[in-house]
Amino acid sequence: MSIKIAKKLWQISKNTSTYNLDKKHAYIVDSAKNFEFDKLLKSYRNWENQNDAEAPLQFNFYSFKSFGYLNYLRYLLKVFKKNLIFGFNQKNFFFDDIQIIKLLNGFDILEKCPVHKSPGNNIAYFLDKKISANVRWLRYIYFTSVIRKENIISNGNQTILDIGSYYGGFQHVMKKTFPNSKHICVDFPHQLSRSAIFLSKSFPKAKIHGIYDQETFNNYFNFNYINYDFILLSIEYFNDFSERYSSLNYKLDLLTNFYSFGEMTKNDFNLYLNSKILKNSKKLYFCNRYDSSPFFEPTYSEKYSLLNYLVKGFKVILNRQSGIHHYETAVRTLFGKKRQRPLSSSYFELIQNKDL
Repeated sequence: MSIKIAKKLWQISKNTSTYNLDKKHAYIVDSAKNFEFDKLLKSYRNWENQNDAEAPLQFNFYSFKSFGYLNYLRYLLKVFKKNLIFGFNQKNFFFDDIQIIKLLNGFDILEKCPVHKSPGNNIAYFLDKKISANVRWLRYIYFTSVIRKENIISNGNQTILDIGSYYGGFQHVMKKTFPNSKHICVDFPHQLSRSAIFLSKSFPKAKIHGIYDQETFNNYFNFNYINYDFILLSIEYFNDFSERYSSLNYKLDLLTNFYSFGEMTKNDFNLYLNSKILKNSKKLYFCNRYDSSPFFEPTYSEKYSLLNYLVKGFKVILNRQSGIHHYETAVRTLFGKKRQRPLSSSYFELIQNKDL
């Protein structure tokens, strides 16, 4: 059933308009249109324009086998060449991330959710024979660790909506950590197609429903799909879903966004921040840039600061520098020179409670 959902979402993605999107997401959406569904089934997680952000250089037979012999050799040569030019310390922040996760008492989550045991993965750094991770995977471990440590949700039957869920890695780790949790993934149809494949492989017995047209939208509310494990909500139906969900007095236990709010156009940013479903949520957890577009390196088209994420009617319970990838020094071109540099802006973590 989930493969049918994935295929339908992929077909719909071919018609996704990029007219009003920010430059980054417009490029990703248009690039995905060149894929056929059969190719997606083989590369739903790592593809030309999005991946698990690599890992420190380590030769291991797992990656050799799962990546494919020739592809893995090409990958190693590419990484080795980049390290030779720019230094072999580019992924050292990976080990800092692990130590920061330990400070959050979250290492047991990584032990329970090693990346090499997750579907579709092909790059892993092994800490030992049973524990592995890559850069993107550590984000999901980190955010889940924060949620657990700060008691943002309980082990009960609670619903979390995540805006910008990609292939569902965060939902995978959360579901493993909070087995009774329910998840609503909001993203472009091509990303939700990836989620449908990944999450159905991760949890074969899970109930999954996609919302991508009027029929599937109505079915969610008419047939009590609210108790499903995973709802895949296309962005085209987010506003209608927000209105209907709120009119029935349903409330999310937690709404999250990691990184992508700061990349959006002003129109999309305001649509989400002013939505009823967000304003009626019990808790909000954001991780975004302090300055989305610094004057010395205007990374994104719009300029947002921490102040833009403060929601009226909510009380701030946590506001701090985000620890994940804090020590990353990415290779990029600035002022005509390509070299390792700190990120143009650090990231904040902001958790807000509904002020009852």
